[in-house]
Amino acid sequence: ASSNNASSNNASSNNASSNNASSNNASSNNVSSFTSIPAIIQKTLYQKQTVSAYSDANPIPIGIPLPEGSFYTIQVGAFRIPVANNTFSEFAPVYAERQTNGFIRYSTGFFSSYTEAIQARNEIRQMGYVDAFIVAYKNRERVRYSELMTAAEKASTNGGTTTPPVNTSTNAAIAAIADVSYYSDPLAVPANLIEKTQGVFFTVQVGVYAKPSRNPVLNTYSDLHVEKLANGQVRYTSGKFQTIAEVVKQRDFVRANGIPDAFITAYKNGKRITVPEAKKELGIQ
Repeated sequence: ASSNNASSNNASSNNASSNNASSNNASSNNVSSFTSIPAIIQKTLYQKQTVSAYSDANPIPIGIPLPEGSFYTIQVGAFRIPVANNTFSEFAPVYAERQTNGFIRYSTGFFSSYTEAIQARNEIRQMGYVDAFIVAYKNRERVRYSELMTAAEKASTNGGTTTPPVNTSTNAAIAAIADVSYYSDPLAVPANLIEKTQGVFFTVQVGVYAKPSRNPVLNTYSDLHVEKLANGQVRYTSGKFQTIAEVVKQRDFVRANGIPDAFITAYKNGKRITVPEAKKELGIQ
């Protein structure tokens, strides 16, 4: 789950860097400067990879102090247990923060401008991390985007409060995976397969895992649903509702019981859609 209403977005650019895209297009073999976390962020640090920059010999850093300064970063996942070090093979640097609720939050990149962060976020969503979203930091504390954005960036994004149109075709491609054998682990928590679920409904995202989860904590949340993402990860949601009041009640329950960044999403015939699209389908004003 994410702390923002992170719906899939229309990726538009491959040039998320502060140096004429040189950092974004650097060779994946030259990764030393992208796997070490600097003490202070003075320019954008992010690049695409063709192979993982991390391994058991060079693990993803977990719980290290965040850099000083102001920057944007992109959260790509949150898990109960550390993921394999080669999980995020498409980008670097990657780092992880431990949360008080027991989750480990994984993020990538340090961006000096909101524009660069938007470009990279859209690209990362197209890679299959459809819930990736931007987080802003100032002196190691999470802050609102508006505290870091320039006047021009605020004007172009309505103060950072809106998101660009959703690429529903990307969602459809992800949700339309026909093979549901991925959920065959007999010890995985019981869950309904999104791919086989018909109709329009709202639900509450509770987590994304590297593989089908055996975590009994998930049983706390009723009516679990599961789907496999294009990048191989597994997403869990709780509940199946036709009204906003019902799904808001479930979201608030999940937030109060261990997942403070749970959020509402929606599906139609096994394919993820936006909440406004679901409201229109269900005739909700």
